[in-house]
Amino acid sequence: MNNTVRTTLSNIFTVFCCVVICIGIVSVIAVSTGIRPFVMISESMHPEVPKGSLVLLDTSSKLGEVAVGDNVVYLLGKVEAMHKVTSVSPEAGEIVVKSLADDGESIVIASTYLGREVMSIPAVGGWIREVVRMKWIIIVAAALFIIIGCVPGIAKKADKIT
Repeated sequence: MNNTVRTTLSNIFTVFCCVVICIGIVSVIAVSTGIRPFVMISESMHPEVPKGSLVLLDTSSKLGEVAVGDNVVYLLGKVEAMHKVTSVSPEAGEIVVKSLADDGESIVIASTYLGREVMSIPAVGGWIREVVRMKWIIIVAAALFIIIGCVPGIAKKADKIT
């Protein structure tokens, strides 16, 4: 490999490592503060939260802290769903939520409540779902990239020693 290609690969590898480290730091901070990602896979909250959005949930919030107008994620059978709170009944320990796409209402109790929306980032969730789906391809590509980037450097150091 010529020097320009080696330098370019080294720079790409450095940027890749910095991105991975930053994502790791942000993930550790988020998990330790009770923030969890959720990907919006339906149109039920459109246009407020479009399909494919990455939603950050506050999993440390309690059902009693939820207010009318909040977006919450809860278990609807075996599926995680996100809807807007339309009424709160603290004495009954439940909230009523409604889909924005249709007029379907559901009752959420403490055992099915997962968290309240902190923020959402449109379109990022769909991209993340695809990355997770292709995780083995990405792992193999990263491993090859590391090997290609490191082996010539190791061989060069060995040549200098001898």
